[in-house]
Amino acid sequence: MKIQDWNPEERPREKMMSQGADALTNAELLAILINTGQKGKTAVDIAQEVLHDCHNSLVELGHILLRGEGRERLSGLGDAKICAINAALELGRRRQHQEEIEREQAIVVKSSAQLFAVFNQPLSDLDHEELWALYMSKNGKIIQKLQISEGGVDFAGADVRKIIRPAIEYMASVIAICHNHPHSSTKPSKPDQEFTYRLKQALSYFDIRLLDHIVISEGKYYSFVENGLL
Repeated sequence: MKIQDWNPEERPREKMMSQGADALTNAELLAILINTGQKGKTAVDIAQEVLHDCHNSLVELGHILLRGEGRERLSGLGDAKICAINAALELGRRRQHQEEIEREQAIVVKSSAQLFAVFNQPLSDLDHEELWALYMSKNGKIIQKLQISEGGVDFAGADVRKIIRPAIEYMASVIAICHNHPHSSTKPSKPDQEFTYRLKQALSYFDIRLLDHIVISEGKYYSFVENGLL
């Protein structure tokens, strides 16, 4: 039976218009994007098959479409349908990213614990080191958050100029830095400490304050300030 022959309240588009998008199943939402069926299959049937092939995981479907991995598993979809679904997923990803940026920009960071809250989720469980800098106004309002470097399993050090240059561009008054130790102690190494002292001295020439340097590992953090190293 074609979707046009269904009761109006059961058709995905009509159901969305009358009850809202949150009333639809994942298959029904996907069917709206797929738009048309194939011989003997409705758009909902195709959507259910696609989800089944992705173990009913929207995350897995997103990986296939956004990264192009395993696209052969979506043999029931043509290029036009794949592009439509891909566009919807990308819009959702961009919206989520924008919301995260807006939430962060509303945060005022004045303590090590608040700094940890900003960086814990993206850095705590990585299997490689990353060094990030947080640029803030004089009162601690976040201006920008940038990844400075990405390493293997060693200290993700960086030229201090890579941190200072954006600070001047953003006219930041305060900077904090954070890096992670994959699956190890949060205690900073000697290179961590030496890098921090060089950065603090360099920032002082531009009248920029280094709020803190925290090291994150598996949901815990070490603060240079709280431990008297800054």
